[in-house]
Amino acid sequence: MTRLFHPFRVFAFLALLLCCPAAFPAEQAPALVLDSSQSSLSLAGRSSYWVDDSGERSVEQLEQQVEPAFQLRRPGHRLLLKPGAVLWVRFDALVSDTSARWELELTHSGTDRVSLFHRRADGSWRAQHAGDRIAVRDWAHPDRYPVFALDTRADQLVSYWVRIEHARVPFSGELLVHDHNTLRELRIQQQFLLGAYFGMAALLIATAIANALVFRDSSFAAYAGYVTLLGLALAASLGVGGQFLWSGWPRWNGLAEFVLLPLTAVAGLLFVRHVVQPRRIGRGLDRLALSLAGVFLALTAWDVARPTTTSLQAVTAAGALTMALVYAMLWAAWRTGDRWVRWIALGILPVLMAGTLPVLRNFGLVSSGFLSQYGMVLAAAIEAPLLIYGLLQRSSMQHEAQTRARALALTEPLTGLTNRHNFMLRLHDSLVRAQRYQHHSALLLIDLDNHGWFAEAHGREVADRALVLTGSLLRSVARDVDTAGRVDDTLLALLMEGPVKEAQVVAAATSIVAGGLRPSAQLPVGATLKFKVVLALLPDAASGSELESNAQAHLDWMRGGLQTLRQDGRRTILKLNF
Repeated sequence: MTRLFHPFRVFAFLALLLCCPAAFPAEQAPALVLDSSQSSLSLAGRSSYWVDDSGERSVEQLEQQVEPAFQLRRPGHRLLLKPGAVLWVRFDALVSDTSARWELELTHSGTDRVSLFHRRADGSWRAQHAGDRIAVRDWAHPDRYPVFALDTRADQLVSYWVRIEHARVPFSGELLVHDHNTLRELRIQQQFLLGAYFGMAALLIATAIANALVFRDSSFAAYAGYVTLLGLALAASLGVGGQFLWSGWPRWNGLAEFVLLPLTAVAGLLFVRHVVQPRRIGRGLDRLALSLAGVFLALTAWDVARPTTTSLQAVTAAGALTMALVYAMLWAAWRTGDRWVRWIALGILPVLMAGTLPVLRNFGLVSSGFLSQYGMVLAAAIEAPLLIYGLLQRSSMQHEAQTRARALALTEPLTGLTNRHNFMLRLHDSLVRAQRYQHHSALLLIDLDNHGWFAEAHGREVADRALVLTGSLLRSVARDVDTAGRVDDTLLALLMEGPVKEAQVVAAATSIVAGGLRPSAQLPVGATLKFKVVLALLPDAASGSELESNAQAHLDWMRGGLQTLRQDGRRTILKLNF
């Protein structure tokens, strides 16, 4: 009978332990000893917690009643509070170093309301408050994160009670105790690094706006909007916005992170769609991107109007789908092989990876930590130079294409020289100036005499290459004020603006002929460029008023001289009027 009774008692004991843990003493948290040996202490493992589901108990009731079974709060503790519930954290501290002032910090922004209670030496309660439901300027100690002062009494154990209201998102913020100097040094370092990032972001926004206005490229405008929203979202999640931008707006301080982060995700989605363009990602992904952007905005509006845990999870799920869709769009664009697209994809990738942390945190899968708080800042700092470089490459390619398209109206496509129409306009203007100021300009008519041989012996491609080399040779001989142009299939011209001397003209012609005779790796072995060059000073004084400023008449006159030169197989240069 006795042997049967012992297992039954053990079973009953275990059942009672599982069903009624409050019936047994909770694990006690050791007290903190605040001295000069440590400048920062974590409350993880040194504090206990209890959840008030009603949210109605006061600190006096908790102190007087023994019923609440506080549990040890271990590292990485994460807890999702029910609507209206309150988390209480209790710890004891003994100050043995009176030379330092000790402060409690909640290393997380976005908490709805945080309060610290303790009894003074006279027995009265001291209460300090912070959190998003209170304007930052009205906090006990305005800062990026909630900070509270601890009692300065020495060698006396003081009990502290932390009351935390945090709806919809699992609470996993770490509570740390610092001495005042350590916390100030930490803030200075953090503000320096954050200031560097936000300064860089402001510079990039200004650069993007300037490029959008100068080059009329809407991609830079989309980038400026995306970076602006990303910077504001990070300012909200890191407490910088509440401390410096909207310190007197508690309503917006509580909503900012829930509004700006979804808007940033939508802006990033539309930015990627706009930059990579629908033709690269396909019609299906393009339509899905537009649809998801609309749904995301609608869910965000619902979450702002009627905030619940369900609405927040719906917004978080939409954020996860948005990141997956951006990844799919970038992968589709990457496969096109455009180099600038790959820079854009590499820039967005760190943000996509860091963006998974808030999603996992909202679903209660990870606790708040360094990466969940600062991971997005690090990713954004990596993203910024890569994105701006990719956009500049894209703009450069498009600008170059546009420049070439505009240049086709002025230049000849094969040689890159001025086309016939614009060359004749320049020749007419030069004749008018020469007559007005009584000086001479010069015209050199250059014929590639062996162009037909190139085409017959080596094909049209080699013949065209010979014309390109001729154009390059003319550009090297021409001065800044001169104009080289193509006026016929094998006929090129060099207009030398006056006043010029006969010796300059002859030297230019000689240089052209000699340059053509030099071997070139672009031509068949043993082949050179053979030119016939006709020179004339313009306007022709011997013709009187016959030619005047008629550019076509002067050109026809020189063509006649070229026909004479072609009949003479030994001469390569013909001077018409000097």
